[in-house]
Amino acid sequence: MHPMILVTGASGGLGASTLTAVTGTALARGRAPTLVDADFSGGGLDATVAIEHLDGLRWGDLAEHEGHVDAEGLRRRLPTGSVPVLAARGQAPSVSTTTAVVEALAHIGPVVLDVPAGPLPGELAACADIIIVLVGLRPRWLRDGEQWVVGLGELSERALVVTRGPRRAERVSAQAADHLGLPLLEHLADDPGVPRDEARGRAPRPRGSVGEVARALVEVLPAAGGVVSGTHHERALGLVS
Repeated sequence: MHPMILVTGASGGLGASTLTAVTGTALARGRAPTLVDADFSGGGLDATVAIEHLDGLRWGDLAEHEGHVDAEGLRRRLPTGSVPVLAARGQAPSVSTTTAVVEALAHIGPVVLDVPAGPLPGELAACADIIIVLVGLRPRWLRDGEQWVVGLGELSERALVVTRGPRRAERVSAQAADHLGLPLLEHLADDPGVPRDEARGRAPRPRGSVGEVARALVEVLPAAGGVVSGTHHERALGLVS
């Protein structure tokens, strides 16, 4: 199995979908990643990466699927920008179908899951090797982070925090992560280029702060088979100084 990364926000609007997209682009160098949309009530991850106009399968086409999943065949039929995207559109699939498809895709390459803010979907979260939660550094967002962590349980061992806010707020990101009781991966600083690209119909690009965070995330991923690579993960977990 290749690594499965779940990206979400403790609050809405913190940029989880953008980080998901850029992480997929970062993974595409030497791997065969797939982006998977798990926000079935949202506008579609294909819109985030500006390929909503392309033909290809979406979740609605798989909603009634049962049995074996041909992951290679499925991946070839997905709309593709920098990487293939299985986006939400049409009827939402069942939990069992979602899990079966995601696990099948993880057999052929890394999977990056875009999960909406709020409580984690238990079955998908249980499949994830790493759970990335974006937590804003305003008081209300920190309270959302506190509530999100309460529901983690044993999954807290797989979770890393990415703090959100202005570049100057990075100085308190470690304190915020300590307060939440989770290791800090990185601080994702506000970048006016991200909404500007969105307004122009461009996919998020692997540059600036979001590119830095995506590359840091790639460094901590377990290799196929579950072996953690690199020292960034150990540093995040406090195993090295």
